[in-house]
Amino acid sequence: MHKEQVLITGASGFIGSKLVQYLLEKDYAVIGLSRKKDLVSPHPDMQWVSQFDELKTDKIDYVINLAGERIGQGRWTAARKQQLIDSRVQTTENLYRYLQRRKIIPKCIISGSAIGYYGIDAQEHWQAVCTEQNPPQQIFQSELCQRWEQAALQYTQQNTKIIRLGIVLSGKGGILPQMLLPIRIRMFGKIGHGRQPVVWVHIQDVLQAIEFLMTKNPSGQIFNLTAPEKVNQAGFVKAAEQQLGIKTWFSLPASLMKLAMGEQSQLVLNGQYVQPKALTDAGYQFKYSTLKEAFKSLF
Repeated sequence: MHKEQVLITGASGFIGSKLVQYLLEKDYAVIGLSRKKDLVSPHPDMQWVSQFDELKTDKIDYVINLAGERIGQGRWTAARKQQLIDSRVQTTENLYRYLQRRKIIPKCIISGSAIGYYGIDAQEHWQAVCTEQNPPQQIFQSELCQRWEQAALQYTQQNTKIIRLGIVLSGKGGILPQMLLPIRIRMFGKIGHGRQPVVWVHIQDVLQAIEFLMTKNPSGQIFNLTAPEKVNQAGFVKAAEQQLGIKTWFSLPASLMKLAMGEQSQLVLNGQYVQPKALTDAGYQFKYSTLKEAFKSLF
């Protein structure tokens, strides 16, 4: 019996590597695209390639496009910004050109993006909650997401769905260990006043929602992949403290974050609340809809 085959770009990354294992356990055959040529797989249904032309098959049922340099790694110099853009846009364009050249039309392509698309609240009121219909902004993190999405959506023959990811929480890997470190060692909890949004999603919901979009193929192209719960940074700290059984007494001044990170500090000090309206309207049910549930599973 033919196993459905999934091509994953960025397959050795934080989300990609977990998605590889998840889909193998779900009895898919997986092709992982990664620049790390030394990757080996003991699994008979897994193969690795470092470029598209190494693919030996024209039978690709689904594509998950996750390739891209980590946005929080390295200060946003002009060169770093260009690197972040190129790592997303060029890989995405190369993917679609390859599929067109080989006349491959998958059942569905899921291409990554992020809630940075919605930008920030310059007034720092955070009263609005963004859905997939809200517009982007003229700031770097939003423009980065726009260019990434446009690179995928310009190829109109493909059934492409965009996932705008929040902060992905996992017990192993990702940014959560860094977020928890100052709390664990009781250095500080709140950052600034703590009212800024923290828009998160559990790694298990990321994996399950991707398979949901692959197999259920709901109508629409844009899907926010974020937990339904509305949490600010102070609330995130409180939930972590309760789960860890500790208490922090100090805050990190926002001015220090701005001094250390410059424009990049917006990732920590600002943002927008985001709801997964299209995903829940399509019938997806979150396994971890509250931070308390998520922390209980991850800790």
